[in-house]
Amino acid sequence: MRIVSFVSGLLFLVYPALAFAFPFGGQASIVVPCYNQAIYANLGPPRGGPYVWTPSTKTYQFGPPTHAGQWLLGLASAPYYCIVSIQPVIVWPGTYISMMGSSQ
Repeated sequence: MRIVSFVSGLLFLVYPALAFAFPFGGQASIVVPCYNQAIYANLGPPRGGPYVWTPSTKTYQFGPPTHAGQWLLGLASAPYYCIVSIQPVIVWPGTYISMMGSSQ
């Protein structure tokens, strides 16, 4: 059992891509509420990109993203989507936010 634990730990150190979540964080430049009860946030550096907050996201201090200029920090994992418009259908892809904290 110790050998299996050691090998598993070694694999996660050598291949961090096997982890289920990765850190992200940055200042939001775009925050858009979605039809699928999610919130799309496009973040700038240091670890920016498109991210999607959902009601199942573990959210700490100051709640979900609400406006541009807000700072977000946390863990993200799998690809997700935001339905921006239903007529015409517009869907923006992003990365699911697993857990996060935000500024005011």
